[in-house]
Amino acid sequence: MKRKLFILMVIALFAMQIVPSFGQEGGIPQTLVMPEQIAEGRPVTITVSDKPSPDREGELSLWQDQVNRFQEMYPNVTIEGLELEYEPTAFVALIAGDQLPTLFRSYFTEPEKFISQNAVADLTPLYEASGVADAFNPSVLEIATQDGAVYAIPENAYALGLAYNIELLAEAGYDAPPTTWDELVEIAQAVTDKDNGVAGFAFINDGSAATGWHFTNIAYSFGASPDDIITVNDDGSFTAEFGEGATVDALNFIHDLRWEYDVLPGATLDWGSITEALVSGRVAMAIYAGDQFGFMLNSFPDADISNFGYAPMPAGPNGISALTGGNLWMIDADASEDEREAAFYFQLWRQLDPAEYESAVITQSEQGRTIGQPVLPMYVGEHQEGREAFEADYNVLPVENYALFNDAVKAGDITLYPEPATAVQDYYAEVGVLVSEVLSNERTDPETRLGEVAEEFQIFVLDR
Repeated sequence: MKRKLFILMVIALFAMQIVPSFGQEGGIPQTLVMPEQIAEGRPVTITVSDKPSPDREGELSLWQDQVNRFQEMYPNVTIEGLELEYEPTAFVALIAGDQLPTLFRSYFTEPEKFISQNAVADLTPLYEASGVADAFNPSVLEIATQDGAVYAIPENAYALGLAYNIELLAEAGYDAPPTTWDELVEIAQAVTDKDNGVAGFAFINDGSAATGWHFTNIAYSFGASPDDIITVNDDGSFTAEFGEGATVDALNFIHDLRWEYDVLPGATLDWGSITEALVSGRVAMAIYAGDQFGFMLNSFPDADISNFGYAPMPAGPNGISALTGGNLWMIDADASEDEREAAFYFQLWRQLDPAEYESAVITQSEQGRTIGQPVLPMYVGEHQEGREAFEADYNVLPVENYALFNDAVKAGDITLYPEPATAVQDYYAEVGVLVSEVLSNERTDPETRLGEVAEEFQIFVLDR
């Protein structure tokens, strides 16, 4: 039920007509009322993850300015930033060693893992005191909720789509990206030029969890659903079902892309290098998350960003399907009440305070960063409308290039799927290794090997 609500709510939010009634003139409506004091004025220090590293000067400056403004509002609060970004294995060790930051950023897939280990704080009393829950997309907030208690602050959401090099497609005679997987094969074959190092199509192929992530979206379009991958049983147990059906069809398709059509790159591509392959013209089309265009802009400032479009994933037997995900913030369960309050309001203030948000948008726009990414809305009502109207004047990215994707979501043409229900990073990792095996060995039988991997996953992950 949660997954169905999430899909319906996100589609409904995109379908709303956004009226530009705020913008610079009216501003974003005030949703968050900050307390007069935090921790009743007692000194409190919190550690916060994801502080930008010194080589990211613009981002670090923005981050530090925010911290300084918050500390000016609440002089008793000290914020210590950590250049620590989420990585599942590393954070397992941090949980075991009671070394979690006070406030840390993670993935949509992870709350259950932290909640089950009593590693993160129940934020329900703080949500009730602040009165901000109604500003959030309720189905997104549901991801952070278990047994009626809220354990996280959602920050952003995305859906996977197809990034493409407009010029390369045009040179091959195509003025639009493919709308089906059959069309993708046709265009990819036309664009592929192995003599000059150009591959028609790519996805992350390094055998990591990110490879399994991209594979899962292909599986969704071939007819799989999250429950078809990992089924939630009535008794609360889980069953690995991905060894048969649409996931096999998807893996067979990947086998054909490599060994029959020969449209995939020979190079190993991870999350970062797939963007480099796109901007260098070595790849014409790639599975991509909408928020990766910010990475493209920041990491490759000399690239012609206007040469890249974004469209829905090609349709398969299951129609147009997009895997969704995102990031959220959680608070260490060992944090004191004072630390929880400081961390909670710091993150809410960064996200929801109109003046702070508008200042961040203006600064990022001036720095040429990330405004206009094709991402999913996190909020509802006037707050969401005000944000979108305000951002329209500061878009840095070529929003018109993403119209195919944005319009398809608004029209409800894309079925949005969440990630599988449990142990998703483990599932991604196991399947990622198998995809890499299929790409490197033509004799690998996808159906046999996927069945074996599902059986091992059941024994060593779901049943343990």
